[in-house]
Amino acid sequence: MSRYIFQQDGAPAHTAKRAQEWCNTNLVELWHKSQWPGNSPHLNPIENLWSIVKQEIELMDTPTNISMLEKHIKQAWSQISPETLENLVSGMPKRMKLCIKQKGGYIGK
Repeated sequence: MSRYIFQQDGAPAHTAKRAQEWCNTNLVELWHKSQWPGNSPHLNPIENLWSIVKQEIELMDTPTNISMLEKHIKQAWSQISPETLENLVSGMPKRMKLCIKQKGGYIGK
Protein backbone atom coordinates (compact mmCIF):
# COMPACT_ATOMS: atom_id res chain seq x y z
CA MET A 1 0.00 0.00 0.00
CA SER A 2 2.93 2.34 -0.47
CA ARG A 3 0.98 4.16 -3.20
CA TYR A 4 -1.40 5.58 -0.63
CA ILE A 5 -1.25 8.45 1.79
CA PHE A 6 -3.42 8.18 4.87
CA GLN A 7 -4.83 11.38 6.28
CA GLN A 8 -6.32 12.19 9.64
CA ASP A 9 -8.74 14.80 10.78
CA GLY A 10 -9.43 15.89 14.34
CA ALA A 11 -11.89 13.10 15.17
CA PRO A 12 -11.21 11.79 18.69
CA ALA A 13 -10.80 8.25 17.40
CA HIS A 14 -8.01 9.48 15.11
CA THR A 15 -6.19 11.58 17.68
CA ALA A 16 -6.22 9.06 20.53
CA LYS A 17 -2.71 8.19 21.72
CA ARG A 18 -3.13 4.49 20.89
CA ALA A 19 -4.41 5.26 17.38
CA GLN A 20 -1.52 7.66 16.77
CA GLU A 21 1.02 5.09 17.93
CA TRP A 22 -0.47 2.45 15.62
CA CYS A 23 -0.47 4.80 12.63
CA ASN A 24 3.11 5.92 13.22
CA THR A 25 4.24 2.29 13.45
CA ASN A 26 2.20 0.76 10.63
CA LEU A 27 1.57 3.35 7.93
CA VAL A 28 4.13 4.17 5.27
CA GLU A 29 2.92 7.73 4.82
CA LEU A 30 0.54 9.62 7.08
CA TRP A 31 -0.69 13.19 6.96
CA HIS A 32 -1.59 14.31 10.47
CA LYS A 33 -4.40 16.81 10.95
CA SER A 34 -1.86 19.63 11.21
CA GLN A 35 -0.81 18.92 7.61
CA TRP A 36 -4.34 18.99 6.21
CA PRO A 37 -6.39 22.17 5.71
CA GLY A 38 -9.33 22.42 8.11
CA ASN A 39 -12.87 22.17 6.78
CA SER A 40 -11.68 20.75 3.46
CA PRO A 41 -14.11 17.94 2.56
CA HIS A 42 -13.61 18.60 -1.15
CA LEU A 43 -9.99 17.49 -0.73
CA ASN A 44 -11.03 14.18 0.76
CA PRO A 45 -12.54 11.70 -1.71
CA ILE A 46 -14.06 9.57 1.06
CA GLU A 47 -16.05 12.55 2.36
CA ASN A 48 -17.44 13.10 -1.12
CA LEU A 49 -18.19 9.39 -1.37
CA TRP A 50 -20.07 9.41 1.95
CA SER A 51 -22.07 12.38 0.65
CA ILE A 52 -23.11 10.33 -2.38
CA VAL A 53 -24.06 7.40 -0.13
CA LYS A 54 -26.10 9.74 2.10
CA GLN A 55 -27.98 11.13 -0.92
CA GLU A 56 -28.86 7.59 -2.02
CA ILE A 57 -30.03 6.63 1.47
CA GLU A 58 -32.26 9.71 1.65
CA LEU A 59 -34.14 8.37 -1.40
CA MET A 60 -34.96 5.13 0.45
CA ASP A 61 -37.52 4.45 3.15
CA THR A 62 -36.50 5.97 6.47
CA PRO A 63 -34.67 3.29 8.44
CA THR A 64 -36.40 2.35 11.68
CA ASN A 65 -33.56 0.33 13.21
CA ILE A 66 -29.82 -0.26 12.93
CA SER A 67 -30.25 -3.37 10.79
CA MET A 68 -32.31 -1.46 8.22
CA LEU A 69 -29.82 1.42 8.21
CA GLU A 70 -26.97 -1.02 7.64
CA LYS A 71 -28.88 -2.60 4.76
CA HIS A 72 -29.48 0.84 3.20
CA ILE A 73 -25.81 1.79 3.52
CA LYS A 74 -24.69 -1.45 1.88
CA GLN A 75 -27.23 -1.02 -0.91
CA ALA A 76 -26.22 2.59 -1.55
CA TRP A 77 -22.52 1.69 -1.43
CA SER A 78 -23.01 -1.16 -3.93
CA GLN A 79 -24.62 1.25 -6.43
CA ILE A 80 -21.52 3.44 -6.69
CA SER A 81 -19.96 2.98 -10.09
CA PRO A 82 -16.26 2.55 -10.81
CA GLU A 83 -16.53 5.72 -12.92
CA THR A 84 -17.70 7.70 -9.89
CA LEU A 85 -14.73 6.46 -7.89
CA GLU A 86 -12.35 7.31 -10.73
CA ASN A 87 -13.82 10.82 -11.00
CA LEU A 88 -13.39 11.44 -7.28
CA VAL A 89 -9.74 10.43 -7.42
CA SER A 90 -8.83 11.99 -10.78
CA GLY A 91 -10.28 15.34 -9.69
CA MET A 92 -7.88 15.59 -6.76
CA PRO A 93 -5.01 17.40 -8.55
CA LYS A 94 -7.37 20.19 -9.64
CA ARG A 95 -8.86 20.53 -6.16
CA MET A 96 -5.39 20.55 -4.59
CA LYS A 97 -4.24 23.33 -6.93
CA LEU A 98 -7.33 25.38 -6.05
CA CYS A 99 -6.65 24.86 -2.35
CA ILE A 100 -3.06 26.03 -2.76
CA LYS A 101 -4.26 29.06 -4.71
CA GLN A 102 -6.69 29.83 -1.87
CA LYS A 103 -3.84 29.37 0.67
CA GLY A 104 -5.72 26.49 2.30
CA GLY A 105 -9.07 28.25 2.20
CA TYR A 106 -12.43 26.85 1.17
CA ILE A 107 -12.59 25.94 -2.52
CA GLY A 108 -16.28 25.14 -2.95
CA LYS A 109 -17.51 22.25 -5.07
